[in-house]
Amino acid sequence: HAAGEIFGIVGTSGAGKSTLLRTLNALTRPSQGRVNVNGVEISALDGKALRQARQRIGMIFQHFNLMHTRTVAQNVAFSLKAAGWERSKIAPRVAEILTLVGLADKANRFPVQLSGGQKQRVGIARARYR
Repeated sequence: HAAGEIFGIVGTSGAGKSTLLRTLNALTRPSQGRVNVNGVEISALDGKALRQARQRIGMIFQHFNLMHTRTVAQNVAFSLKAAGWERSKIAPRVAEILTLVGLADKANRFPVQLSGGQKQRVGIARARYR
């Protein structure tokens, strides 16, 4: 695979798509076997090593998991802060990301003020561009 490559998982309801994604990010531990992502055995990590590995795995959840008491910009900034970005570089990066996903004019809006597609783009911004 190439750096920055994006994968999609499709299947019928109940097929295990969400379980697979949660296992790839160690949100759910496998009952048996191992989970390797980019040559790293995710299923064996914990603490700081797991947090560092998760920074390289972006996930967009079906229900977006946006923080409803924070603006669009604050939701994206939170993801960058969690990924270890320097505080001084977060605001310019948020502005750049929101422009990339077509939401620059929605930076100060709250999730309740967005359409479903706009919420999804905030989720994409949080997962993809950190």
